[in-house]
Amino acid sequence: MVQFLIVIHTIVSVVLIVVILMQSGQGGLNSMMGGVANSMLGSSGANNFITKLTTWLGITFIALALLIGALSGDSQTASESIIQQDADSRETEMPVTNEYILPSDEILPEESKE
Repeated sequence: MVQFLIVIHTIVSVVLIVVILMQSGQGGLNSMMGGVANSMLGSSGANNFITKLTTWLGITFIALALLIGALSGDSQTASESIIQQDADSRETEMPVTNEYILPSDEILPEESKE
């Protein structure tokens, strides 16, 4: 399900980029294409249609991003902080070394019996 939503999200984002570039203004894709949008929809109809399409594509883009984020989150670890999860994953048991063992009686010098 999430993979399908990611594919739809990618398609919406590419279409949103193209529609934003087609808007009239300082050039854009519409002027590069020779004003195809103006000739297809009329001079004033193109601006209204592209503006509404941009709005709806933007709303869809944000809604899909939130939906994908909600569905892909791990619900079991949501109550635990990321720092605590990292600390738990790095926690290892260190073996206790016997560095501080006292030497045996055989090594100690004999006390003088006086």
